[in-house]
Amino acid sequence: MRWIPYVMVRIVAIFTVGVLIGINLPSLVSQYEATVYLTVFAFSYYVLRLVLRRSPPVRLASGGVGLTIILIAGYLSVLVRDESRHPDSLMQNSSQVLGYRVKLISTTEEKENSWRRIGQILAIRTPDGWKPCDGKLNLYWPKTEAVSELDYGDILVVNDNPQRVAGPQNPNEFDYRRFLAYRNIFHQHYLRQGGWMLVEKSTDRGPAYYAAQARVWTTSVINRYVQGSREQAIVNAFVIGVTDRIDDELKQAYAAGGAMHALAVSGLHVSILYGVLLFLLRPLERKRGGPWTIAVLSLVVLWMYAFVTGLSPSVLRAVAMFSFVAIAKPIGRATSIINTLAASAFFLLLYDPFLILSVGFQLSYLAVLGIVLLYRPIYNLLEPSWAWVNWLWQITCVSIAAQLATLAVTLYYFHQFPVYSLLANLFVIPASSIILLGGILLLIISPVAWLASWLGTALHILVYLLNEGLFRIEQFPFSSITPITLTPLQAYCIGACLVIIYLLLKTRRFIWTFMLVMLASAFSLADWVKAYDVAPPRFAVYRIASHSALEWSYGQHAYCLADSALQGDPDKVRFHILPNRISNRVDKVFEAWPVGKRGMEFYRFHGRDFLWIHDKSFVVPTKLETDYLIVGRNAVNSLESLTQTINFNYLIFDSSNSLRYCEQLKAEAAKLNKPCFSVLTDGAYILKL
Repeated sequence: MRWIPYVMVRIVAIFTVGVLIGINLPSLVSQYEATVYLTVFAFSYYVLRLVLRRSPPVRLASGGVGLTIILIAGYLSVLVRDESRHPDSLMQNSSQVLGYRVKLISTTEEKENSWRRIGQILAIRTPDGWKPCDGKLNLYWPKTEAVSELDYGDILVVNDNPQRVAGPQNPNEFDYRRFLAYRNIFHQHYLRQGGWMLVEKSTDRGPAYYAAQARVWTTSVINRYVQGSREQAIVNAFVIGVTDRIDDELKQAYAAGGAMHALAVSGLHVSILYGVLLFLLRPLERKRGGPWTIAVLSLVVLWMYAFVTGLSPSVLRAVAMFSFVAIAKPIGRATSIINTLAASAFFLLLYDPFLILSVGFQLSYLAVLGIVLLYRPIYNLLEPSWAWVNWLWQITCVSIAAQLATLAVTLYYFHQFPVYSLLANLFVIPASSIILLGGILLLIISPVAWLASWLGTALHILVYLLNEGLFRIEQFPFSSITPITLTPLQAYCIGACLVIIYLLLKTRRFIWTFMLVMLASAFSLADWVKAYDVAPPRFAVYRIASHSALEWSYGQHAYCLADSALQGDPDKVRFHILPNRISNRVDKVFEAWPVGKRGMEFYRFHGRDFLWIHDKSFVVPTKLETDYLIVGRNAVNSLESLTQTINFNYLIFDSSNSLRYCEQLKAEAAKLNKPCFSVLTDGAYILKL
């Protein structure tokens, strides 16, 4: 495989390096200095390329200067895109904020206990009056508030101060603050009833407004004609990428079947739509100007689809990717699909460099690239003679190609491998294609109520069968291998090994065999080090609002103590506790068995004593001594009286206590010279024993 023809691959690779440097080392060079360097190198490139271009060494130097320009451009794009650096940003404001004007720039999203919308701050009220300000924030309303009547572009006045988005409160927990920062959202506000007021209805009737209205209409049509809450949620996910109504049990079934890719509109979905378009427009190929007619019609349909979905980020990425493919086809047959994909990735990253850290962006491009490069070699391994066997083999090849290309990313981020994914995708891929196209057809025929009702019923039955099939696969023995813990180095090794295996089969050169052995050795060495690096004994009190969660761990074993409400909420356990277990390579969890009576329980672990009091009715039979006293559920009325019967060295308040209670007892502990820690205000307590 020659490197020279892949110009855009080189450009996007170097640009990505610059972006990653900007994200991880934003203070390396200031924005002003980066701009100066970019200008100097651009002028140097002009001189080398246009004035001294005859000499081969000069042409080589000009290529190096050109790539340096792209590297600096990637770095600079991060600094420019980071809105927190702008002088008018709320992040740069040092004044006291008493209130603010905000414009709604998203549709309503349903959460478990609230409604969520994104707002754009226009101005803030300070003790000196109103002043212009900029910044995005998440707005949350309780479900008792009727916010569905608020339109995209409506302007509100809020009489309170927005809060910074909090960082992770537990070890290795998903960093939601960083996730939002990459979308330039740094604040949030839980609005009280009467704490906000609509001051101006939307006068913004631009594309974004109508796209938001189209998304609301699309959701309403699907919910009207498709019966069943789960079936509605899946159709909405397949057609427009709205996943907030999918329950945890259903998500787990899709994850166990290796079908999570179907729940978010991605390159696979748009490739299906684009493939159907090419099939329908095939008669135009031989006509004069036919290729360009097909390209224009494809672009119109693809962007109309993006518009109907509300211009959601995942759909925009996929549509932009295939827009480049559609334009490249009539330009010439020699155009490389890899170059085309690289070009689309470059312009998307130029628009939003933080997309490089989006798992959806990574999976979309890797899956499509895998299908482009690996589908044909895998398909050629067999030559089915029967048409239906050939059809099944084609689906299997698509699944294998996409899964191989995304293997490193999925293992690293999701920590599991779906064993029966090939079996599941035999019906998930065709079913998702039918549901996507059926959902689009439903929107088209929705004015004809009886016909739309019939199609909605058919979609309901199909989605029900799909869900039941995945539930059955989840019940198979060893349906998924979990947890899988990979270090970043191991993830890179897996991805590099797959690339080298492809190059080895393509070129048959010994150098790739040598590289493969070296990478496999590096992976094995990292795994060996990880296996013998046993995590030290630890004690953790997790920060989970309104819950008690204590855990003792050593090596691959953990002993957990949690209230019954938390035990019955696997989603909270998966979000708050599981990441720490995965990081410490815990694969067996046992229930901690206490010594003592109800309400006051005693534990001993690696030579340390732990006493947990969680009920006001506790009774101390005799004077006790303990290293750590953990208090939950506001169980202790007075520390001074408690110290008469219990001698402890360190006091911990778990997150089942009220905030006011913690503050009162922390003040009392200070008077008694007792060191203490409040999990509710300071995050999880971690003790290495």
